[in-house]
Amino acid sequence: MAALRNTAESYGIIAQALHWLVAALVLVQLALGAYAAALPFGLARLQWLSRHKSLGLAILAFVALRLLWRAKNRPPALPASMPALQRQSAVLMHWLLYALLVAAPLTGWLHASAAGLSINWFGLVQVPDLVARDPDAAATLKAAHQACVGSLAILIAGHAGAALWHALALRDGILARMLPWTSRGNR
Repeated sequence: MAALRNTAESYGIIAQALHWLVAALVLVQLALGAYAAALPFGLARLQWLSRHKSLGLAILAFVALRLLWRAKNRPPALPASMPALQRQSAVLMHWLLYALLVAAPLTGWLHASAAGLSINWFGLVQVPDLVARDPDAAATLKAAHQACVGSLAILIAGHAGAALWHALALRDGILARMLPWTSRGNR
């Protein structure tokens, strides 16, 4: 059974759960956003975009929880056998992922506010606008949101590729640290 908190060798079950929950939600969100954007203007598009905005705010909340948990639970150190450049790249990639996981939903929320497209979170709570309606700002924020999402998709692909490389080619246990069903003895 995985530990609740991170250990020197592995991520704890809470960090693992938050990682995989955010990963799954982001993949759904990318597909949802692409689907909604491809729809013709109309009620169906507005409904799908409403779901997209609600899910974006949920992702933002889970990422905030994840960052708070990480601040209180130091992640396991990368192996000393890993070259310094790889360790530095891994740290940089993780912090860029966190930054984009915050920036993508935040720029989406700002865009919705500036465009006058209010957010009603899953039909339960009216979310306040962050900025006043401004069509020029809305266009800029939409472009910023799209740039964040595109960059996030590229980093996710790189992150997944690196994890698979560690698991399948190097077999160094890096991926196993984030898998709840892998015991430390299996590495």
